[in-house]
This record gives sequence, structure tokens and C-alpha cells, in this order.
Amino acid sequence: MKRNILTICMRKLFRNNYGTLRNETSDEGMQPKNATQRLLIQKILVLLGPFVAVPLLFFGPEYRCLFSIIFLSIYWIGEAFPIGITSLFPLALYPILQIVPSKQISPVYFKDSIVLFMCTLIMAMAVEATGLHRRIALKLLTKVGAKQPIMLLGFMCITSFISFFVSDTACTALMCPTAVALLMSMSDAVHHLKEGDNKKKPVADDATVAEKLRMDDMSPQDSGFCKALILACAHASLIGGTAIITSTGPNLVFRENINKRYPEGQVSMTYLQWMVFAIPPMFIYLLASYVVLVCYFMGPSTLVRWFEKPSKEEAHMKKVVEKNIQSMYEDLGDISWGEKSVFTFFVILIGSWISRDPGFTSGWGDLLPHRNYLSDSVSGILIACLLFVWPKNPFDPIDPTAPILKWIDMKNKFSWSCTLLIGAGYAISEGVDKSGLSKLISCEMRKIFVGMSSLPLQLTVTTAIVIMTEFASNVSTGSIFIPIALGVAESMGVHPLYLALPTTVACSFAFMLPISTPPNAIVYDTKVISMLEMIMCGFILNVACIIITSLNMNTWTYFVFSLNTFPENISISNSSYPIC
Repeated sequence: MKRNILTICMRKLFRNNYGTLRNETSDEGMQPKNATQRLLIQKILVLLGPFVAVPLLFFGPEYRCLFSIIFLSIYWIGEAFPIGITSLFPLALYPILQIVPSKQISPVYFKDSIVLFMCTLIMAMAVEATGLHRRIALKLLTKVGAKQPIMLLGFMCITSFISFFVSDTACTALMCPTAVALLMSMSDAVHHLKEGDNKKKPVADDATVAEKLRMDDMSPQDSGFCKALILACAHASLIGGTAIITSTGPNLVFRENINKRYPEGQVSMTYLQWMVFAIPPMFIYLLASYVVLVCYFMGPSTLVRWFEKPSKEEAHMKKVVEKNIQSMYEDLGDISWGEKSVFTFFVILIGSWISRDPGFTSGWGDLLPHRNYLSDSVSGILIACLLFVWPKNPFDPIDPTAPILKWIDMKNKFSWSCTLLIGAGYAISEGVDKSGLSKLISCEMRKIFVGMSSLPLQLTVTTAIVIMTEFASNVSTGSIFIPIALGVAESMGVHPLYLALPTTVACSFAFMLPISTPPNAIVYDTKVISMLEMIMCGFILNVACIIITSLNMNTWTYFVFSLNTFPENISISNSSYPIC
């Protein structure tokens, strides 16, 4: 059975669903019996792991909540159960441990933000079903050209743009095969230039992407470009997810915490306000990633090659790659009715989100008598429902009424595991708040940070979150630390957004390890890049992103959101974080 990169990516995407992915390579020499025994021992250790924290059960509710978080974290990381099933454990743990009553914790899994997230997933499924994402990517690549440094930057911009509207995991799984196809065409061009019409040596069907590309035979420059382009798929998708408030789990967790904590609008964050905050630094994050990848894999001198005249070999390769890209685009044919329809729905949906409550002027939500009844999920659910009745191709002589999406797509392709994971994140946040664990941690942090000015405090918190998110899912990290950041800011008289915004964005800076996030696992599984290369590039990029975030929070965002003034209608006595 052929084991190409698309198979790997999609199997990982729909099999593991936004959880920690395992490296599927196995030791060929290991006997099946030994493998079974090893797996059994691993499962037993994972199942028994949480019980080392049993002593916490004999203390107050905040410690019992801490036990449940340890329990969930070990099971998520060790995959003792499927990710989605583990995400349901709070429904049983919290009532049993007397943390949150069952009737209060169950509705958390279907909050307004969850509905909004489901709408974005359904929209992403429609984009994938019609092939619109591939058309957009290839069309933009035909405009970018095939010069290596320019192609890398263009590919990163395209990937991050697609990640605005689909999950970072889906974006990486969709763009990685496109990157491999481009690299394969470049590899063929180099071989043809050097060997003429001599055929390549055959490669095994189950060969890795690195073996199929014959990277060992490439020049250091070409090999470095292959590594940079593959790793860029993960970096750009994670960075793109920071730009839109609905793009990734931590952003939704932030939105839910703000709406819940400040129901009277003392602190708010609309769709457009988030874009104003997040899009400018996103371009700088992307540029930082580009510089890191180019300098690490291709050498700093490559940055000035934008303006150099290409060599004969480079000119030939550029021509072949551009021809292949154009051919791939032409193979798609004319834009279909389904693609036009999905694009139109997409524009309407984004427009409705931006214009409902722009922030600087009245929106269409103000025209309705009961504007508080509305949220972004209303327009999202209307568009999502239309996708199940709108014809994919009304001119099809066989089945003109076939819709863009069918219910079987919801059963087979919808990321229920990811949805339950975000629901579990909200459940953790609820438990942390109700049990008093957030208050306990806030008080301890306040003791540590007493006397510290706001800037060092912000840098410390952001750095801690970046480290945490390398080892835990970004949703669970955000669910635990976003409410704590809000509480610490309130108790210290700092504007809540000053700590909560960098905490939220930092949850997406998981660049270092394959286990950090599914996009990393997908690109690592190609075997094009090594673990050390991923760690080194990720570490440098993490440092750069922390600095950029701090600069953004203390310049652009500081003045746009007036972070120098503490909201007057927020009282410490009204907060769940009183003075310790």
C-alpha cells in the first residue's frame, strides 16, 4: 500500500483529531509479541499515572480540581483513551469530586463559542469538499513565481491566510501535500538538468518524503529549501491562527472568558477589534519565521539573493517549477458552481461577523430591537445550514440537487474530537474558577510578582505560557491560564487585557516539538527535518515571538485599547480574585 505524504497527513488528521499525535514509524526488527507487551505496559503506566496525585483528594475543592487537571493531562498526553473520550471525563470527575454540579458542567460543552467553532469547521469542510483551498493556493503560487526565497515567503503567506479560516491542523494537512508536490517537481528538474533523460533509480512505495525527494543527492541550498518549505507549513498555519478570533481554540477560550467575566461590557473584544490587535503583529511573526527558516536552512546570504540574477541551473529549475504549478492549476479546470457558492457564503459570513458590531460605529446588530440576543454564532449557523441544502452543481445531469455537504460528511469528516476537546477546555476553566484553584494560583503568583512592574510581569507570564504549550495542548493551556491572567491583572490593578491577550496568543507559539501540536507532527512525519532542526528553529522563533508580542502590547495595542487605564466599572470586591 502506498504511503505517500497525503495519506500520512489525512490519516493523522482524522485519526488523532487535534490531539497529541504519535510517530507512526516502528522498529522493523521488533517482534509483534514484544510490541504488544510494550504497548500494554505503556497503557498500564498511563492508566495508573494519575493516581500518584491521589493525596490531593484529601484536601479542599481547589486541590481536587488540581487532581482532575493532572488526571486529564496525563490521559491526553499518553492517549490512554481517544482524545475526545478523555475530554468527556470532567462530566464525571467534577460532580464526583464535588467541584461543579453535573447540571452546571454539562451545558459548558455546548456554549455559544462551541457553536461558533462548529460553524467554522463546517465552513472549512465545505471549502475542502469543493477544492476551493487548492485553487486559491495554486493561483497565488502562479503569481508568486518559483524563485526559492520568494516562493518560500509566498507559500507562507498563502498558508497563514488559509489558516485564518480553517484549523491549523487542517491547514497543515492540506498545504503539506502541495509543498511536497512542488518540491518533487523541483527534484525532477534538477535530475533532468544533471542526468538528462536518464531515468531515476526506483524508490520503494513506502519510502519517506525525504527519500522520494533524494535529498542526499541535492546541493545544500536545495536541501535547505526543502526543509524550510516543509517546516514553513507548520509555522505559517500556527501563526495564521492568531489573526482571527475564531481561528483557533485559545482565541475562543479567551472570547468566552471575556464574555462570561464581563457580561456588562466592562472589557470586550469584538471580531474586528481582535483583527486590529492581532493582524499587524501576525505579519511580523511571519516575517520572523521566514528569516529564521532562511538563515538556518539556506544561509543568511540567501536573503540578498532576491535581487541577484539566477544562475543557469536556477533559471531552468524556476521555469520547470512554474510550468508544473501552472499545469497543476490548469488541471483544476474552470471554477465550479460549488467553489463560487462556497466563496460567496464565505464572504457573506466574514462580512456579517465584522459588521455586526464593528466597535467604532453602529453595526447591523444595532438595527434589531434585541441586539443582546445575537452573537456571531447566529450568522454562522445560518450559513452552515445552507451548505447542507445548497446544490454543489445544479447543472449535473445525474444529481443536480446534491448539496455541497451531506450529513455523512459530519459523521466521517467533522472533528468531533476537537470540538469535545475545546468543550473540555471550557470545563477545566469552569472548574478552576468554581473550585477556587484560580484564586489560589492568583494569590501565589501575586506573592511572587509583588513589587514587579507590569512589563517584566507580562514577559514572565508570556514566557511561561510558551514553555507550557510545548508540552500541553494549546486549548488546555489557555483554559487554565487565561482566567488566571485576568484575575492576576485585576488583583494588581492592571488592565485585564494587558496580561490576557499575550497569554492567549502565546498558546499558539508551539513551534519546538512534534508532540506540541498536530501541525508539527505532520511535517515531522515527512522525515524531511530532524528533531534537532525543529527544536532549534522553534526555540529561536519562540524568543522572537515573545519579543514581538511584548512590543505589540506596549506600543500599538497599548494605545489602541487604552491599556494604561484600569476599567473603572471593574471592582476588586466584585472579582473572584480578592486581595490575598
